[in-house]
Amino acid sequence: MGQMMRSSLLGVGVLLASLGSLFPLSTAQESKVSSYQGPNDHIMVVISGGTFTMGSPLDEPGRSDDEVPHRVRIPRTYAIATIELTNQQFERFLADSPEFARRWRAATAARFGNPPRLAVTPQSPQAAVSWYDAARYCNWLSAQDNIPKSEWVYPEDIDSDRGTELPQNYLHRTGYRLPTEAEWEYAARAGTTSAHPFGDDKALLPRYAWYDENSKDVRAHSAAQLLPNQWGLYDMLGNVWEWTFDRRQPYPQDSSVTEDSEDKDVRVSNEVARTRRGGSFTYEWFTVRSAHRGATTYFPNQTRASFGFRVARTMP
Repeated sequence: MGQMMRSSLLGVGVLLASLGSLFPLSTAQESKVSSYQGPNDHIMVVISGGTFTMGSPLDEPGRSDDEVPHRVRIPRTYAIATIELTNQQFERFLADSPEFARRWRAATAARFGNPPRLAVTPQSPQAAVSWYDAARYCNWLSAQDNIPKSEWVYPEDIDSDRGTELPQNYLHRTGYRLPTEAEWEYAARAGTTSAHPFGDDKALLPRYAWYDENSKDVRAHSAAQLLPNQWGLYDMLGNVWEWTFDRRQPYPQDSSVTEDSEDKDVRVSNEVARTRRGGSFTYEWFTVRSAHRGATTYFPNQTRASFGFRVARTMP
């Protein structure tokens, strides 16, 4: 285990206990999270569901028209990793999946060079992964945690050419998966309503996020080098874009509360875009906000040098 990860494991309890001194949290907000050590060195923050306003107000600087503010209820307790998946963590999966590893390395070299133009230190976030690659990793992680296959969120056989079909009850299953778009934003906000979890002053952004201004548009940086949000989550904004679970859909326009539940369309198709969140080291300040949704043209079979993910799961 790397020194940084060991320090994170030892310090996560202290971090979550001391965040109240860094941020003005209410007791209700503080009580929403706890943490546990998951498989493959994942530290998971456990978050109680709740209702929040997703999207951004009309006067938020940098907002896009697709960030329509609307109320969303997350009806479950879920866990999300404190950091984006690292190269070291992904390498363990590759070592355990030799045939997939051969195909993935060949495709990565063909697209990004050999060696690839990626951040390659062990604690850098893993990039150049498709939505399907993330799903495969999540299945592997579920196996590492001895979660029965009946609780896995993704099918065992994932065909990245033809797409795949999800189980109807996927958000009720306890296997590892990508966070839904609502879960991601709820976790990123950590109880806040401002553009960033630290407030609206973008002058503070370099303390919390790697984006084009402070990364110099070179490569992603090692995980957890900047400040976390109030719930102990690092790099929710910046570093690499993060795949989320959902297909790309417009937000509702009415004032009713929407429940974050399973999509009626459980088919994952390469013709239908999926969602990504958080901005990256190559993008401008206005993308590095809790509400920013990214473009509408990111399909599950695509890979990019600034695209990674973090794992989540529904808690039993």
